[in-house]
Amino acid sequence: MITVALAATIDSTGECVWRAITDPAQRLLWDDRILGAIGSTPGGSPRRRSIRTPSRPPTAAAIHEARWRFLWAGIPLVLVDEIHRTEGHERSFGRFSIGSMRFDQTLAISEERDDGGPRSRLAMKLVANNTIAVFGELIPRLEVQRLAIEYVDTTLRLVRKHCEAQTPAPIDVQLAH
Repeated sequence: MITVALAATIDSTGECVWRAITDPAQRLLWDDRILGAIGSTPGGSPRRRSIRTPSRPPTAAAIHEARWRFLWAGIPLVLVDEIHRTEGHERSFGRFSIGSMRFDQTLAISEERDDGGPRSRLAMKLVANNTIAVFGELIPRLEVQRLAIEYVDTTLRLVRKHCEAQTPAPIDVQLAH
């Protein structure tokens, strides 16, 4: 298994970060890799088919699914983003696929408050198989890891940029004597 886990501190509320990562309308605002929406379906896709194979157990139906035309490493692909379970507005468990690559995804938000204003920590973890079949060939483990790191890093930076632009900076009041 390949596991990639990164986190970013965002100067914004946990609510703003949660909306950015779970609302497809918000994602269109911050993710410049998206070329356009193909569609989204609450409660999972009605066209979903279940194929049982020995190497992959069946998955639970998604509570939300979004499909995008997505530019990744300069190649336009289809991104399918599924949310399978959430725990409040702090944790999301799902799966996404880009082309024939599939990743389990966990997103976690923890909120901090101090005198400097709202601050949230967004952690993103991806898990993939060691190799992924693409057009009859295999992408080596290190290449899959590189692509996953690039995806997570870019996603965290884009969410941070979007959420920090939505949150007004604290006003520093200087009293005159």
